[in-house]
Order: sequence, then C-alpha cells, then structure tokens
Amino acid sequence: MTGQSPLSALRSAAFTLIGLLSLAYAEQGFAQGQDTTPWNRDLQVIEVMLPGFYSNANQAYFDGRRKVDSPQPRQNLLIEAAGDGFDITLSAPDGTVMSNQRWSLAEDDHRRAVRMDISDADGTPLCPVWWTRDAAQFSANSDTECAESMNSPNALALGEQQFWWTQRGAKDAAVKLHRARQFTCYADIPGVGGGRDIPYARYDNLSLHDQGAETWFVDKDGRNLGLRLFNVDWPINNYDGYFTRDSLVIYVIEKLNDGSTKEHGYAFTMPEANRIGIKLKWLLASCFMISGKVDTPTM
Repeated sequence: MTGQSPLSALRSAAFTLIGLLSLAYAEQGFAQGQDTTPWNRDLQVIEVMLPGFYSNANQAYFDGRRKVDSPQPRQNLLIEAAGDGFDITLSAPDGTVMSNQRWSLAEDDHRRAVRMDISDADGTPLCPVWWTRDAAQFSANSDTECAESMNSPNALALGEQQFWWTQRGAKDAAVKLHRARQFTCYADIPGVGGGRDIPYARYDNLSLHDQGAETWFVDKDGRNLGLRLFNVDWPINNYDGYFTRDSLVIYVIEKLNDGSTKEHGYAFTMPEANRIGIKLKWLLASCFMISGKVDTPTM
C-alpha cells in the first residue's frame, strides 16, 4: 500500500487525540469519588458558626418577668477563633470572668460525630462533647460517666442565632444565649429634621451591641444620656389572643442625680433590621451596622 494521504493522516491524528482525551476524562471521572463523611462537613460548618459574642440578656429579662423559680443571671459568652481551636470566655455583665476554656474540634469516625475537646484555663482536660446535626441546628453531649464539673458543659446547642449551654452539674435550665450584632450610633441635640437650618450638637462614634447593651454620653448641659439596643425574642405573648412579634428596639435613657435611670422613649422595627432610629424632637438618634458613608447607593 502507498502512504496515507494528507487528509487520512489528519483524520487518524484527530481520532488518536480524541481517544487520549477520552482516557484523560475517564481517569478524572474515577478521581471524583472522594465523598467525605457527614461529620467531616459538619466540622467545617461548626467551626464557622461558633465564633461570636453572645448574651442571655433576653432570657434573664423574661425569667424575671415570668417570675421563674430559679432565674438565670445575665451572662456573656465570647468565642474567638485562635490557632487550631477556640478561646472561650464566659463572663458577667460587669466583665467578671466566670470561666475560661479552650475548645478544639476533630473528626471522630468511631462515634460518627465531631469531637470537641475542652480544657480549662490552666490546660486541665475537661469532659469532651460530641456534636451531631439536628433540624437546623447542631447539638453536643458529653459522656454520662464524666466527672461532675460546673466548668464543663454537659450539653450544647448551636443555631444561626442562638447558643444554649447547659453546665455539668447544673440543676437549672440551659443558659440561652443569643448571638449579638454590633452597632454604631450617633445622637443629635436638638433633633433637627425637615431641612430646617438649626444648629445642633452631634455625639457620635457610640458603640454597642443589640443584646441589651447601653452606650452613654454627656451633653453640653451636663446630662448623662444613653442609648440601649435590645433585639427582643419573645418567649411569651404580651396579651391573650395575640401573637407578639420579635422586634429590634432602641431606647433613649438618662442617668439621674439620685442614681436612678429614666426612660425617655423607645422605637422598634423588624428584628433583622441593620439600622434603627428614634426622633424625640429634642433628640434624634440613629444606630446602624453599616454607615451611610460607606454603604452602596441604591435607586
């Protein structure tokens, strides 16, 4: 036979290339079979969800309002990612530290769960807990044979907005903490509006979170004024036959000379709102998560 024509040679080369590409893609297809365990994925989600600042101000307020037998005191929880784990600080509202811990996560193929090792501030190991996924949340429990220790959580629950902590040996209900959002505020005195050209004093760079925190300033007349933000999560209705909806609330308050606190007024909006304001004529206040100086303009 004579040599191949140029057209035949081109066709032969094309078929060879197609065959090689088919083999390459087939090998890549076989390499796709890398499914992980559910707890491998759960670990990734938990380590992203855990960090934040939490407070049980909502629980403490409604425990008192409902006159429960053993009301929970206010507690704050700070979870900070650090290295290959998390630094945990549980404290009172005045900053008194109640517990310092170190948490670290690992896959546990034997338990088919995410293991979280816990150590005290001095590095002493405490009872570990195992995280598993529930409906729209994660829950963690320790072994029943663990020694009783108030510093070690017996059960935990983690959702998008809440973190519940039941301490080992505690006879009361879980500490029900809400994830806090940080806001910046300013107050104008008087509360000028409507385009009126009236002089006013602005008190700005006021910082607070939305779980019952307060921020204070002294006006030009020497009054000790403050703002409070509270993202209210109602566990009850405030009257029969009505569904009381959750709200983000802003309060204007004042510390009086006799040591008492006076509430001048409040306003409320949807709980997921990222800004809120109040106008009392003599004062205008605005709190926001994103300043209008940097927010993206919209139509």
